[in-house]
Amino acid sequence: MQAEGRASIWPHIALTFGATIGAGTFLVAKDATQRFQVLELAWFRITLSSLLIATLYLLRHRKLPRLPRSEWLKISVLGLTGITCNQLLFLYGIHLAPPIDGALLYAFTPALVLLAARIWLGESLTTGKLLGVLLAFLGVYTVLRTRGLQFQSDSLKGDLLLAAAVVFWAIYTLIGKDLLKRHDPLAVNTIGFAIGALSLLPVAPWVLTGMDWSRPGTQGWLGLLYLSAMTSVVAFSLWYWALKRMDASQVAIYTNLQPPLTAALAWIFLSQIPSLPIVSGGVLVILGVTLAQIKRRR
Repeated sequence: MQAEGRASIWPHIALTFGATIGAGTFLVAKDATQRFQVLELAWFRITLSSLLIATLYLLRHRKLPRLPRSEWLKISVLGLTGITCNQLLFLYGIHLAPPIDGALLYAFTPALVLLAARIWLGESLTTGKLLGVLLAFLGVYTVLRTRGLQFQSDSLKGDLLLAAAVVFWAIYTLIGKDLLKRHDPLAVNTIGFAIGALSLLPVAPWVLTGMDWSRPGTQGWLGLLYLSAMTSVVAFSLWYWALKRMDASQVAIYTNLQPPLTAALAWIFLSQIPSLPIVSGGVLVILGVTLAQIKRRR
């Protein structure tokens, strides 16, 4: 029983670490989209991520991943929605909108996944899960209302693009949950990223020939490396590893950790001291995440 209890902690640790990486992503992506053209950044990010995760799979298994033909349509939709569409929309959106808007909009992920998982995956909609989502969202709202949302001009366009990215991320989570019942998480992600990279292959000539290679600078290239290696490879892999072991709705609630973590990272690296509402909102988020993980016992 003790060994089983310790084993069940690891998915939560993985998701918390992934949420920390995700919090940094909002700040890094905002800076990187000012240094690259957005399409350039998206192409490099998805292509580099695909190569990195394929290398990781080869080092681990000494062969390329394979799925039966019956899964090809599903894995293709996974790659196009969760990799191509999600990442393109996210980068275009974060280029136009403040990073904090992205954190707020991604906080809708648990609500979307909770309802969709109930309808399509048959997951139980317990009182604890529902209250956990609501409490965590209240914490997110408390954190973000101190920043003030700018729903005007380019910010509004960016918010709409980010909202669409959230929808595709929810689809990526739900399709992935079904595939993970039968396949290894790293194999699913490797093929998904390969499909995403292949879908953007036609734009490669424009990206590679029309790019000003000196424009991003060292900070821009380091930002690209963070988005590719840490966000796309590490965080995405941790997300799917935990998704194989937990309900989709339980995994999705961890996106609500990102806003207070983003505020904490801004404090550490940008010297932006968090206010009392941000601290109290972060406490609500942690309580909500904890409540959503409590399983009712008979």
